[in-house]
Amino acid sequence: MAITATYVKEGYRPPADPFLSKEVYQEVLTRWPKPCVDAVLYFQYEGKTYMVLGKRKIQPQQDWWIFGGRVFVTDESLPAAMARKLHEEVGLDVGVGSIPNEPFRIHMYKWPEDGSVSIACTFLVEIARVDYLQMVANVAKSPEYSEYDALDPSWVTKQEGYHQAVRDCAEILL
Repeated sequence: MAITATYVKEGYRPPADPFLSKEVYQEVLTRWPKPCVDAVLYFQYEGKTYMVLGKRKIQPQQDWWIFGGRVFVTDESLPAAMARKLHEEVGLDVGVGSIPNEPFRIHMYKWPEDGSVSIACTFLVEIARVDYLQMVANVAKSPEYSEYDALDPSWVTKQEGYHQAVRDCAEILL
């Protein structure tokens, strides 16, 4: 009843700009977990499996080899968010039906710089080789990725520089 009174009797009107200021948004990001979706892509070609990874050049996760990012749209499923992020970030049009209903792995990152937390749902997503070839040009123009590569999963499993979720995906692909 108090909220209704504030709106009706006291004439409250929301601000003209519905977005939080940059300062307030930064404060929220350090106090609330940020939901994220990440993708480890793979394709088969001539009987061999290749993992497709992209090296981020911006924060968060600068220098990590994975595609994905934060989920901002609240009324979409995780597979729909993953499909949207792949389209936005690397111009890859993967239908929602091509993305598993459940993530391969869910894990949490705590950022030492500010104490913020991300909860990431990592999807293992099969694409066609033609999709990979399309990505070559798109990643080259991407403001978020400096490199990309199609890698042998057996090599990835031995590299400690990759996040454990990426190495776990590589194990599954062997």
